[in-house]
Amino acid sequence: MWPFVAIAASVLPSILGLIRGNKVKENPTLALIEERFRREREESNQRIQEIQNEAKQARGYIEQLQKEKQEQADKAKRARLEAERIQQLQNEANQAHIQQLQQEKQEQVDIASSARLEAEKAAKIVDELRDQANQKDEEMKNIRAAREEMEAKWKKGICPVEWPTQEQYERFKQQYYKEGKFHLAIAGISGTGKSSLINAFRGIWDGDEKAAQTDVVESTSVVTAYPDPNPSNPFIWFDVPGSGTLSCSDWTYFNNQGLFIFDAIIVLFNDRFTATDAAILKNAERYNIPTYIVRSKSDIHVENIVKKTRRKPGARGDPAKVLDDARKEFIMKTRDSVRKNLMKNDPPLRSQRMYAVSRDTLTLMIQEEPLGDNLLLNEYELWQDILQDAFSRRSEKSYGSMAELMKKAGSGILGLFA
Repeated sequence: MWPFVAIAASVLPSILGLIRGNKVKENPTLALIEERFRREREESNQRIQEIQNEAKQARGYIEQLQKEKQEQADKAKRARLEAERIQQLQNEANQAHIQQLQQEKQEQVDIASSARLEAEKAAKIVDELRDQANQKDEEMKNIRAAREEMEAKWKKGICPVEWPTQEQYERFKQQYYKEGKFHLAIAGISGTGKSSLINAFRGIWDGDEKAAQTDVVESTSVVTAYPDPNPSNPFIWFDVPGSGTLSCSDWTYFNNQGLFIFDAIIVLFNDRFTATDAAILKNAERYNIPTYIVRSKSDIHVENIVKKTRRKPGARGDPAKVLDDARKEFIMKTRDSVRKNLMKNDPPLRSQRMYAVSRDTLTLMIQEEPLGDNLLLNEYELWQDILQDAFSRRSEKSYGSMAELMKKAGSGILGLFA
């Protein structure tokens, strides 16, 4: 066993012990989504309250103007009655006083006319304010309608770009999420070896009781959960089917599958990345969810390289060296393929490591059994990175515990946690 792997193998039980012994805290991605929903509701309620206050003030102003209008109308009525009285006096008065009475009448007519004009002006203002109040009421109705439409969209799954709807969030949280557990997903199209890898991470062999079924062609897009058979391990593994192609935007696929629920996602691939692989890597980074690019069945590919080498004319050499050279060649070519696949996306995806694994080696490693003659690839590094990320992301711990672990493991372990 290589020194690097020996160090990793010695520290893995300690990291797993830390995870088992620490309480699992709240998922930071889910907390961010819930805070976003809370802010949207507060802003909507605040705007509705502001419009209601404005409408209330407008109605008060209308009532005041209506009161003034009534006062002007009363004033006009009194003026009219006074004019009628003067008319009666004019008819009864002496001819000598006709000119004087006519003058007084004209003055009263002018007063009545002025009062009428003021009343008409007040009525016009009242109508304008009533229109403004109606406009405010209409605006308030529109806001209510917009809010109801937004809530309806949440219920129908029509979501804003990059964020899940509240209905999606609640549904997937209820469907997948378990308090005190780490939720680890393995995604990939049929034929990538997902079921075997899920069984390996759970420390059981294909065909064992409670094992995920293998050699079954996928015909559904339903995510399937597989609890860890060891009750001391706080892990739930999920099989996420991949379609290869997308009929919607990448963020819609990510949210519709509920992938924002998971604490980590392993992306299995064959010779190239599919559209769903790229969607997962891109949006998991947006949600700050760790991802791991894994090439399963790697021992089979290495063995094919060994057979090809031995078939060459005059092939000689130590079998162990031939196997080691084949292992290095496969890992180098596969990592180069991953790099090119990441660069093909527009924009290019973030460069990250590829892990080549063997199902049998990984199963024995999880069982803490001797590996025997099984080919060792990147199984220890993959499991160590998953455990370390899980511990750092959600375990309620002191950083002193990790520092003490690193100190005990020796200076060589420092490079593993860099």
